Amino acid sequence: MRLRLVLAAFLLAGLTLSAAGVELYGKPLRGLTPVPIAELNRSAAVHDGKTIQVRGKVRSGEGAFLLTEGAASVRVTMSGPGAALPSDASGASATAEGLFRAKGPGGGPALEATGLELTR
Repeated sequence: MRLRLVLAAFLLAGLTLSAAGVELYGKPLRGLTPVPIAELNRSAAVHDGKTIQVRGKVRSGEGAFLLTEGAASVRVTMSGPGAALPSDASGASATAEGLFRAKGPGGGPALEATGLELTR
């Protein structure tokens, strides 16, 4: 009985720590290896049509995010029923997974995210 209480306490502590400051939008992330945004800008055709993960800082825009990593950026939109990006995420760190397009709306690299994690 005592062992169960100890295990339950550790489980609750772990859930509390992992959830602190993280917001999930869309589907849970699958844990893909992140592709550097600079690499997407250099060799977009290699990743075109593939499901990828990217990480960066958020710059909010009209119905989309720009995820930035240094001088490189990628446009991120959400896909799926009821999927929407928060409008107040500028400056947050984000990890997004979804379908990458070498030439998205506006002609630049774009990710149609199915899942997004924000850390503020």
